[in-house]
Amino acid sequence: MDIVVAVEVPAYKQKPKQNEVGSVRPGGTIVQHLLGDDAPDGLNFRFLRSQFQSGAEAYDTPRHHHAFQQLRWAESGDLNYAPGRYIPQGDLAYFPRGTWYGPQHKDTGISVALQLGFNGEQQSGEAWARYRDQAMANLEARGHFEKGVYIEVDPETGERSERDAVQALFEAQYEARTGQKWTTPAEGYETPILIHPEAFEYFYAAPGVEMRKLGNFFDHAGPNADIRLSMLRLTETGTYTFKPDRAQVAWSRTAGLSIEGTTYPELTFVYSPRDETVDIASAVHGLEMYVVEFPRLD
Repeated sequence: MDIVVAVEVPAYKQKPKQNEVGSVRPGGTIVQHLLGDDAPDGLNFRFLRSQFQSGAEAYDTPRHHHAFQQLRWAESGDLNYAPGRYIPQGDLAYFPRGTWYGPQHKDTGISVALQLGFNGEQQSGEAWARYRDQAMANLEARGHFEKGVYIEVDPETGERSERDAVQALFEAQYEARTGQKWTTPAEGYETPILIHPEAFEYFYAAPGVEMRKLGNFFDHAGPNADIRLSMLRLTETGTYTFKPDRAQVAWSRTAGLSIEGTTYPELTFVYSPRDETVDIASAVHGLEMYVVEFPRLD
């Protein structure tokens, strides 16, 4: 189990050419790395909290897609993800793998973002970072980065191609590590899915425990391959257990989360790996949390 409190996590300004995935895009986003893991079953995820800046340091991306899945929560402000499309403050958006979105322009607000995938779909952590310099060198030998876009010209035909800088980096890292080409899967969902949690009603789940089921999405094949999104509300007498059959992450929207006798403030983030059991309780009446249950590929 890993527990982090947002106000205690160091922040840094992400700028181009740092050895971080997002740094190949323009902008001066203030970033906190909250949680992440490269699990034995092939699951890889990272949890980020990003504060977007205005003016010349705004965060821009071209229209693009990824092989990994994403969940974004608009902690503060309305977050742009496509022309004229925003995640309203307090709402969630689910980005299925392969789904196109953007171009996006982010110059205000705070986003909490979860990115996850299996077997190279999402590439965070030291196991992938050690291939980043090699991947960057391979890309820069064939083309160049410009305003969040990777531009390459075929030396034989002179044909120019453009793609999202982060996607180009992921493809190059995958090839550097495995020796194989990576292909982003076809989109199963036409657009990101905007979720308004307050429109869902809580229902009784156990003494002192209420739930809102926000959605299950099957981006992968198999009866257990769905990602599950929900909310919890606990009273002082309620206890909820993260069961060991799935890895899970959760974060508290309000203060009062209690784990093993310690009480935590709002915006506390918890990771419960697969094969681990974690009991969470509340020191107050009405603690609210978001819960994400990761897919299983077995």
